[in-house]
Amino acid sequence: MNTPGPADMDDVELDMRRYELRRRGEPVKLERLPMELLILMASRNGQLVTRADIVRALWGANAYRETDTSINTAIRKIRIALDEDPDVPRYLITVKGKGYRLEGIRALKPGAEAAPAAAPAAPIRVLVLPFENNSDDPSLDTFCAALADETSANVGMLDPQRILVIARTTAARYQRANKSIAQIAHELDVDYVLEGSLMREGGRVRILAQLIRSFDQVQLLGCAHEPMARGALDIQKEVGAALAKEVSPALAERQQHRLSRRLPIDPAAHDAYLRGRYYWTRRVHFDAGFAAHHALNDEDFIRAHSYFETALDLDPTYALGYVGMSNIYGSTATHGFYAPSQGYPKAREAALRALELDPSLPEAHQALAGVHYFYDWDWRRAEEEFLAALRLNPSHAETSRLYARLLLVLGREAEGRAQFELAERVDPLGFEGSRVFGLVQSGRYDEVIREYLSAGHGPSSPLIYQLLATAFEVEEHFEEAIDATIDALTRCNEFTRAEAIRTVWCSGGYKKVLEWYLQDLLARRRYRYTSPFLLAEMYARLERPDEMFHWLEVALAERSPLLCELRTNAWFRRFRSMGRFRNVERRIGH
Repeated sequence: MNTPGPADMDDVELDMRRYELRRRGEPVKLERLPMELLILMASRNGQLVTRADIVRALWGANAYRETDTSINTAIRKIRIALDEDPDVPRYLITVKGKGYRLEGIRALKPGAEAAPAAAPAAPIRVLVLPFENNSDDPSLDTFCAALADETSANVGMLDPQRILVIARTTAARYQRANKSIAQIAHELDVDYVLEGSLMREGGRVRILAQLIRSFDQVQLLGCAHEPMARGALDIQKEVGAALAKEVSPALAERQQHRLSRRLPIDPAAHDAYLRGRYYWTRRVHFDAGFAAHHALNDEDFIRAHSYFETALDLDPTYALGYVGMSNIYGSTATHGFYAPSQGYPKAREAALRALELDPSLPEAHQALAGVHYFYDWDWRRAEEEFLAALRLNPSHAETSRLYARLLLVLGREAEGRAQFELAERVDPLGFEGSRVFGLVQSGRYDEVIREYLSAGHGPSSPLIYQLLATAFEVEEHFEEAIDATIDALTRCNEFTRAEAIRTVWCSGGYKKVLEWYLQDLLARRRYRYTSPFLLAEMYARLERPDEMFHWLEVALAERSPLLCELRTNAWFRRFRSMGRFRNVERRIGH
């Protein structure tokens, strides 16, 4: 805590700026925690400080850590430093069952520094649990999950400096987990939990929701809405307003205004957007290079595209619908389904349209940042848009992850790691493998392998195995690379390809597997679009530089999206000292 300004207590002086306590003019040694607690109480100007206030200020609002003993110890050390009798306190008054009050502070003399401002409170942490589908219609599962995602986004925009929303992908791990709100709040360190459910009775659909304060299990809001679509929008508005009122009454009106701009005119458009976002999120978090190399199907992208189109058909002024379309056009090109010239100009147009409709929409800034990053190779403008998105919503984990990739490409590894860590604080369980992706981009392959081996071989996401396959191959652990590749493919339901790779490996070893990959890519290129960058990677893995440089030239001509990460790509590391390779990097903008 760095609250400035001095506070005098009779013969005791507390200099908050210098972080120093003096009694009768002599410095008194006080440890960090008691000192911060003393500063907190002094800054309240004689007002009651509850134990809950202390927990929030000193431990980040987690009421479930073992804090009671620490508070008691800190209070005892403060009393010793103040040289007072706890039975007849002069300065530090205990209010039984409530907290503490610091008294005897004399008013500052004229000319002294201004009274200290209270330290800014730590951001409150909010978790939106997946809405339970209590109907007999399993098709509503996706809507319930996406409803929680969109509600999280809306709550995250209340006040980005004061509210941190835990991502829905983490919340999804607690669906049907048979854990109490208290247990969940303890594990994830959250202050508020929103839970909801959907029920169908005959032709009627009802959505129920309640907002619970974790500290004392008080229900701040309980509501029921029907029909489903309009009720879903009402819940987002009502919950957002209730939370804003809890944080600061002045925010409630502002939040209503933001939501009125964010949500579409037609609730059915919002429903379609949520469904599209579900499929896009499920598919896009694979490693794009691995997915394109193994021709993983684009079914989820096709479904998402259809839903985003429906959203815009229903409401052509819906900004988030254009964000969805921008994401689809860009990601399908990055994942190798279409040439960049077919996807990224449309991605740019859709992102700009979203920003025209709502300049304060963080997702729109992130969409435009993706175009600047993957297609324009304009690092400055990409960073500007990433930062704009994060200013509007620091809880948007996907922006932090993509921005981290840009920072690593620019050689700003410490900043990149910080962004990956920020993303994981917002989404500590979801998108498993994002930090590992950063390690692979940073060239720390041995660290990836050590972590995997030391943690054991428990179930992991496809992305983990996709990244492990890369790390094992670079470190020349070829059998493990085959196993990781097969694990990744089977988790993507690509059983036929996994079996084919196993057969080739058993019959001829790893070199034969790489040759098989190459022939597969060349054959695929004869009947459908195949990124030339994939062929450049393949020739790099086979250590055939002439063919590698040929396909890099073709990739440059078509602005292949993954060229933006050429300098962090594992397959080209042995060629980076070559003049021809440095020339390619310069043409990309490095």
